Amino acid sequence: MADALPRLKAALAGRYTIERELGQGGMATVYLARDERHDRRVAVKVLRPELSVELGPDRFVREIHLAARLNHPHIMALFDSGEAGGFLYYVMPVVEGESLRERLQQAKRLPVEDATQIAREVADALDYAHRHGVVHRDIKPENILLQDGHAVVADFGIGKAVTAAAKGAAAITRTGVTVGTPAYMSPEQAAGEETIDGRSDLYSLGCVLYEMLAGEPPFTGPTAQAVIAAHLTATPQLVGELRPDTPPAVADAIARALAKDPNARFRTATSFRDAIGAPATAAAPQHAHPLRVAGLYGLAAALVLGLAYLLTIELGLPNWVISGAFALLLVGLPIVIATGLGLSRWLTWQRTLAGLGLAFGALGVGAAGYMAMRLLGIGPVGTLVASGVLKNREPLILADFVNRAPDSTLGPSLSAAFRVDLSESPSVRLMDAVAIADALRRMERRATTPLDPGLAREIAQRENVKAVVRGDIDPLGRGYVLSASLIAAADGHVLTALRETADNDAALIGAVDRLSRKLRERIGESLKSIRAAPPLEQVTTASLDALRRYSEGARAEQEGDWERAAASYRDASALDTGFATAFWRLAVMLYDARASDSAFAAAMTEAFRHRDRLPETERYLATGRYYEYYARADDGWHKASAAYRSVLERDPDNIIALNDLSRVLFEGRRYQEAETLAVRAMGLSRRIGPFINAALAQMGQGRYADAQATVDRFARIAPHNPLILAVSFTVAGSRGDYAAADRDVRQLRAEQRESAVWQAASAAGLAWLDEVRGRLGQAARDLDAFMAVSEQRGVASSYVVGAIRRGLLDLRYRHRPLAALSAVEAALGRHPLSSIPTLNRPYSALAAFYAEAGRPEAARRLLAEYERLVPERTRRGHPGQLAAAAAIALAEGRVRDAIVGYRAWTEQAENPADGLFELATAYERARQPDSALAVYERSVTAGGVRAPLVLFDPVDARAFAATLQRLGTLYAARSDHAKARDYYGRFVDLWKDADPELQPLVADARAALKRLREEPREASLRTRIQ
Repeated sequence: MADALPRLKAALAGRYTIERELGQGGMATVYLARDERHDRRVAVKVLRPELSVELGPDRFVREIHLAARLNHPHIMALFDSGEAGGFLYYVMPVVEGESLRERLQQAKRLPVEDATQIAREVADALDYAHRHGVVHRDIKPENILLQDGHAVVADFGIGKAVTAAAKGAAAITRTGVTVGTPAYMSPEQAAGEETIDGRSDLYSLGCVLYEMLAGEPPFTGPTAQAVIAAHLTATPQLVGELRPDTPPAVADAIARALAKDPNARFRTATSFRDAIGAPATAAAPQHAHPLRVAGLYGLAAALVLGLAYLLTIELGLPNWVISGAFALLLVGLPIVIATGLGLSRWLTWQRTLAGLGLAFGALGVGAAGYMAMRLLGIGPVGTLVASGVLKNREPLILADFVNRAPDSTLGPSLSAAFRVDLSESPSVRLMDAVAIADALRRMERRATTPLDPGLAREIAQRENVKAVVRGDIDPLGRGYVLSASLIAAADGHVLTALRETADNDAALIGAVDRLSRKLRERIGESLKSIRAAPPLEQVTTASLDALRRYSEGARAEQEGDWERAAASYRDASALDTGFATAFWRLAVMLYDARASDSAFAAAMTEAFRHRDRLPETERYLATGRYYEYYARADDGWHKASAAYRSVLERDPDNIIALNDLSRVLFEGRRYQEAETLAVRAMGLSRRIGPFINAALAQMGQGRYADAQATVDRFARIAPHNPLILAVSFTVAGSRGDYAAADRDVRQLRAEQRESAVWQAASAAGLAWLDEVRGRLGQAARDLDAFMAVSEQRGVASSYVVGAIRRGLLDLRYRHRPLAALSAVEAALGRHPLSSIPTLNRPYSALAAFYAEAGRPEAARRLLAEYERLVPERTRRGHPGQLAAAAAIALAEGRVRDAIVGYRAWTEQAENPADGLFELATAYERARQPDSALAVYERSVTAGGVRAPLVLFDPVDARAFAATLQRLGTLYAARSDHAKARDYYGRFVDLWKDADPELQPLVADARAALKRLREEPREASLRTRIQ
């Protein structure tokens, strides 16, 4: 293209200045150029002229736009593309680093860790592109660039552009260009198939990883045709033979990626990534495109300057407001761009946005102080925050309103409304009810002691809280006078006092709203924020009766009476069907009480439907809970995470958001992140939720001692909280300390004998524990107790689940399917599914039971009814349906389908060990003992929550003992006597006190142990004789 260079320079003049040629490839020539508009160095790739003529500019630009939309840290951004002077070109950033090809030319073979890291990062990029409908088609070392220790994939979408625009292989052949490189080309590409998918890229990536480890691609030859033929027909030498230190898992993953049949390869790039091992460090942060960041920042800057100008004109602010805003925007521009490019670990979006927010907040406070000084004629700054009396968001204690009116319900009702409104303020942070209850316990008072102003001030002094908010209600004719005072805790000095009047009961909510806004302004909240806040009537209710019932629910919630709280919140929402806060608190109480999935879903749906009437923080929290628990389809997990992160962006110390996001991350098996958030919440609050989530995350990592230490830490704070024993049971059971688990759950049952919820929970825990240890008779009695309490509580679904678990004892251990079916059908006769709310019906558990009992047709009917009645948004994310479908397949002899189903269950389950026993048994049915053995091993070595949280219904307890027994048998068959003895010994120890009906199994295991111990001695004796 030497003769074309002058024409190219002329065509791009004014936009890009071509400096020199960097290299040539099969489809394009690369030039180093300067982007004149943005004053930066870029790489301009110009397609070969004959290819440009074949493609045409319109089709080229239309197809390449697919690649332009990709935004991923491991995908090279596409800055620009187009046609100029007959040239088709696209523009990318200049990477400061080297290509993988250059690295391989220097080193030939890479360390295993480096090679797998590069492959994982390329797989991340491929997964992102495939999910956005883009297949690369030319993955090779030349297209993988290494920058700052990370891989960046170039030319994404270009192959697609060439292939699609040229309308088929024939047109491409006429230009002399092929899409793909012979050494890395998948068999389907080599065969000229028109339709290929992401699995072709995985084949190419397998070739690249092979070369990084072995020093050469899997296929080589004297000509391109010879290499292509090898891809179609030959089997590559095992990478482990060329590179002995290759981990077996990596070698196996490469072999699978290089399968000739795309169906035999990994289905997704993430599956390949996971198969070659987890990264040693956290994934690189996603960096925004600098043009996009600058554009968004420019738009925001224009809006800010426009707003500053408007306020200056309308309110008469000084001109320095505009100049100050302009200066801050100039200072912030390089910081924002640097954050978007990830130039420094310290520069995170949270810090950058918080820094800019604080800067503009200071400007706003200054302007507000100036206006207050002008309009009110007081000191230079009139607010308590600005004068240094209080800090922004410094904790305050809200005392119960002192009520002198005849209506005794006004005090708690208006206190609740005032708390809601003050909680909306970004300048005010009220000490929450849990912290106040903890303080009262330390003072040796009941946690539910009324919080009069004197007691509130005493707590403030003990807890280093500077001020107390006191409210008063006084009658005035037919109306009322409402007063609010901010009182210094140290000496009782009144920092500010405000008042409002209400002509009658109907005007009370409005008066509370005005009084709260006055106090927020006096404390230091900006007028803009106050004016932007929704009216109190909108975020609570216009009905005083509904507010009364809401305040009763809040009091019951503080006392820990979830059922009474739920009843009050339900009444409040019935009195005002748009009372979103009441629906939100009702949903929280129903979830905590584990009362009814259908009732919870209904309350959560109403809270979400009326979320615009919630305060901002609660709106995000309700959105998160809705997507987390109820609407899991349509990317609900990510929407829940985003909602909780939105709360934390507004208030990084929000305990509920930290706790809920920790729980979501735990469900996604992101245990370290979950633990970090939970531990942070533990340091900010004495609520038990963060302690539980931290312990669960630690168990997810197999750190059971740390989990117990976390529980013990909370026990020192609130020794009488029943959840301590509940979680201790889970920790002990998960680590195999069944004696400790037994003590915990029995102590829980004894201490909570008056609570039906805890009686049912402890019975479920005991049933699991007894079944694990082979005590079937006692497990049956535990389940009978669970069913009886569940029926007393009116929770028919739990009764049926208990019957299923009881039936499985007969089915699995006694091999009495008719007795098992009889027990379950008797429970359904007592509580038909039609009498149970739809979302509470245990469809999945019933379907799996009927399949295992040899009634797959009944199981199919149940799953069909489940899919017909339960919305997909609710079914999604509940792996029980997958387990039931797999059980049906197994019952019908479709073993391969069962394996696929069980594998999907294990991938979606919260805990790493869930579904592994069933998957292993399916492998045994398929006569794949190696796979079965590997999965059995994984099931006993995987970390995670291996025992139930006893707040839930009874769960499967057969897996552990059965797995030990099967491992002993399989290892004995392989003549691995040491492992066989280990697993048989653990099985015998676990079931040494099992019921007599199970002792034959124990005796068989002991006999196997004896044989395994004698065989080495006999072999040694024979050796000596010889």
